Amino acid sequence: MSASEEVELKIETPSETKSEKEFERNNVWKSCCLEVDKRAITFFSQFTISILIICFCLLQLHTLDKCESGEYMSLLTLVLGTWLPNPSMK
Repeated sequence: MSASEEVELKIETPSETKSEKEFERNNVWKSCCLEVDKRAITFFSQFTISILIICFCLLQLHTLDKCESGEYMSLLTLVLGTWLPNPSMK
């Protein structure tokens, strides 16, 4: 082996390729014709469902004749509570 071949072998270590493959296996969903990031899909699906719930609750609160809005306000606060971080004393 020449010196240049030894350097090339040292650069490509199995631990680096294994960690990259592990990261890809844990964070990428593969289909026959599509590769998507798992984290992006879960975020955007949660965001879309939250927006739909907020719009529904606001529409129902706007069209209510009476001031009995307990279920819609509780749904709004539930969605708000899932998106806001927990308070902490720093």
